Amino acid sequence: MWRIVRIVACLFFLALGLDTAAAAGCDDAAIAVTGARALDGDTFRTDDGQEWRLAGVLAPKRGDGARAPLDAGDGRRSRASPADDAQAALDALVLRRALRLIPVGAAADRHARRLAIARDASCRSLAERLLADGHARVYPTFVTRSLVPPLYAAEAMARAATRGLWADSRYRLLHPSEIGARFDSYVVVEERPQSVITGRAGTTLSFGDDRRRDFGVTIEPKVRKLLAAAGLEPAVLVGRRIRVRGWLRNRGGVPVIELAVPEQLEVVER
Repeated sequence: MWRIVRIVACLFFLALGLDTAAAAGCDDAAIAVTGARALDGDTFRTDDGQEWRLAGVLAPKRGDGARAPLDAGDGRRSRASPADDAQAALDALVLRRALRLIPVGAAADRHARRLAIARDASCRSLAERLLADGHARVYPTFVTRSLVPPLYAAEAMARAATRGLWADSRYRLLHPSEIGARFDSYVVVEERPQSVITGRAGTTLSFGDDRRRDFGVTIEPKVRKLLAAAGLEPAVLVGRRIRVRGWLRNRGGVPVIELAVPEQLEVVER
């Protein structure tokens, strides 16, 4: 019940152009900086030269096929690419703007970029604004698990309106039959799993009759324990519509998403 109330509250504040943190006030522990420019759709530089990535979201990159204009799948195409659109949107939010950053995680990545929650001078989340406008998708990881609920609420607004990436055949919500050869792409898939396969290596939710060919979601034992703690044992998910996201991998010819954290999976029908 509390989860439903929280999601409704997030949607309410988003409808007003705010987020939950804005309603409660900015975090006093945030670092005050000035934005310099966006480097891509989810990474930016501050005027001190430090590079930051927005925690919990993933925007299109030019290297993942997003260099071409938006493809609606019906012959309609936009003039700019999704990667360019996302970078321009983030640039408008950070360029010479006062920002408040809360670092997430202790270490920088191999490119010396830090992960952070970023808010503008009015305490509005930059990630949530990009998600609500359809410029990015939610990207749950181990260090961003606690950030996911308001991010999903923001993303839901764009998805419901078929806005931005959700109107692009390369990034929109997919049925397992539409996955094709999208290996090594970040995908969002929605359907009902048909069976559960359990072995020594872990558990697989299978979405088709042919377990050797059809799409599946693999779940390691440690992740299964986390799902069970949330009341989401794989067996109870069979026949219920779920939405799952992650990097699509080729495992012996079988397209799979490897579940690293429970937040990659949403139950659409309870």
